[in-house]
Amino acid sequence: MNLLTDLNWSFMEIFFLIIIFIVGFLVTYLVLPYLIKFMKRKGYVGIDIHKNARPEVAESGGISMIIGFSVSLIFLIIFFPSFFRETLTFLLTVLLAGVIGFIDDRKKLRSRYKIILSIFSGSIIFFANLFGLITIASPTIPFIDRTRLTIIYPFLVPLIVAVFTNTVNMLEGYNGEGSGTCLIATCFLFICSIIWNSAEGVIFTIPVIAVIFPFFIFNKYPAKIFPGDVGTLAMGAMIACIMLFGSLEVATFCALLIHIFNSFYYIYSVRGFFESSDIRESKDDIILLENDRIKASDQKSAVLTLPRLILAKGTLTEPELVKNFYAISLICGFFSILSILLMQYTLGNFNIYLFIIALFALLAPTIFILYKFSRIRGIIVLMIILLISILLFLIFIEAVIMALPIEDLDLGIISIPINVLISFLLMIPILLFWYMITIKYFWSEIDKMKKKNSE
Repeated sequence: MNLLTDLNWSFMEIFFLIIIFIVGFLVTYLVLPYLIKFMKRKGYVGIDIHKNARPEVAESGGISMIIGFSVSLIFLIIFFPSFFRETLTFLLTVLLAGVIGFIDDRKKLRSRYKIILSIFSGSIIFFANLFGLITIASPTIPFIDRTRLTIIYPFLVPLIVAVFTNTVNMLEGYNGEGSGTCLIATCFLFICSIIWNSAEGVIFTIPVIAVIFPFFIFNKYPAKIFPGDVGTLAMGAMIACIMLFGSLEVATFCALLIHIFNSFYYIYSVRGFFESSDIRESKDDIILLENDRIKASDQKSAVLTLPRLILAKGTLTEPELVKNFYAISLICGFFSILSILLMQYTLGNFNIYLFIIALFALLAPTIFILYKFSRIRGIIVLMIILLISILLFLIFIEAVIMALPIEDLDLGIISIPINVLISFLLMIPILLFWYMITIKYFWSEIDKMKKKNSE
């Protein structure tokens, strides 16, 4: 990661970023109407299943984002040639993820095959790092600084990209749901990049925001086009690359906490990674009523999803449900800002007064959001419990585990930091305990809904 303050930017560099944003936005926005007509003419359409009229909507809209993204990155290479290798790696990773998604849109790949192919898209970053074309730094975590995973971490990169692409893909199915939550997350990552002083973070969030924003305009209710897997996988790859190049692991985890929650519920109930369309064919999580309102299924066999949890408190229209997703995403964005400020502690730049000011400044909009969207209060409480538990655990790791006089395990090719390995093993029971709490909360809400319906 290059420091933003080391680049000695002037007004001209800021002007270049504005041009990159405008180019990405306009290309994507102008391509979309033609893409909609083309997809409908070719019969590449999907049924909007959350409307009784079941209108046909153009599919694979993510192609527009990839086109706009590619053009904007050409300008990025021209304006910022010193980031050529990172930019090219970024572009190739997103393009490959998009190609995999497009193939899946046409051929409907099995989930396991799509995950394997997603790992290949992340392999571009791995090989670029292996041959010294780019540098993927070991992640920085609050209180324990670099996690000493310099050798191991690059090997995890392909898996990380695969997880991100499929996690984003799982939270898709409602008009403007996936594109809206990814747009919010990326905007907060831009803010976090400025606070973290990450040049790559700032530079790479600009074109991503530029292409997701116009797509969201066409994808929001009532949707004129769906992203398709080409869109969801590409967006997931974009966010994963921002995280890896900008050293924003902790902030990205917080910003995408809504996606992570939803993935946990999916994986728990179906025992693996599945598409929302595949799941609905066997055990629907929601029921569409005659007036286009949506209610949660009360069947024990129905899949556990975040939409079903929100709907457990009563029926909603599709736009109302999606607004609850946006509300959660905003609060997750607040968490990401606080996490970045807290990470300054590891660099010796922690300002307790700035952190307290930010905490109280973000508390006011959080209270307002929770007041307006009462359905998400329990979800946010669970998120806070998780984040505080992780924070306390990290303090314990730094004070106790990392202080143990244990030498790293040298295997010749690779050196394994035993302290870090012990930390990961100790983290497992904490995550399992929290996981059990979330599932228990889920079923308690479903049981309340059943009782209310019976009365």
